[in-house]
Amino acid sequence: MTEHNAHEVDEMKSLAESLGIPHKAFANISPSYDGDKGPLDFQVTEYINREEVFRGCPAGHTFFHLDPFGNATMCKVGRENPINLMSTGLGGLRDLPLIADVQMLRTGGCSGCKLSGSCRVCRPLAKLYQQAKAPLRNYCQHGFEEES
Repeated sequence: MTEHNAHEVDEMKSLAESLGIPHKAFANISPSYDGDKGPLDFQVTEYINREEVFRGCPAGHTFFHLDPFGNATMCKVGRENPINLMSTGLGGLRDLPLIADVQMLRTGGCSGCKLSGSCRVCRPLAKLYQQAKAPLRNYCQHGFEEES
């Protein structure tokens, strides 16, 4: 959901409920993959999901992202250390779980954080927010404290 359709949230929920369809409103928007924070300008901050704790992700273990050039990465956000399948063949995917595990470590702006056990986003996504110089309130509990 964005600022362009936030006024329709109640109607969207009502429609789904009237049809007996399970629903969930997604309001958390991330910066673009190249670090542009432009998409965040359309986020409706009062709808940001601050409740769900990040409990891990199977990215790089049970699935991966593949770009048009044959570069495999753990996911569409965590793109460090790509494996070029054109040169390694499918056997290169054996290295992906370790690469994914390293990318999930709380490093950079998150290293030593006492709230990391209840963080709401994965480390690659937090890094993307940090690179875009996004407000902490968009992704970090420390930002939630600033609003209080």
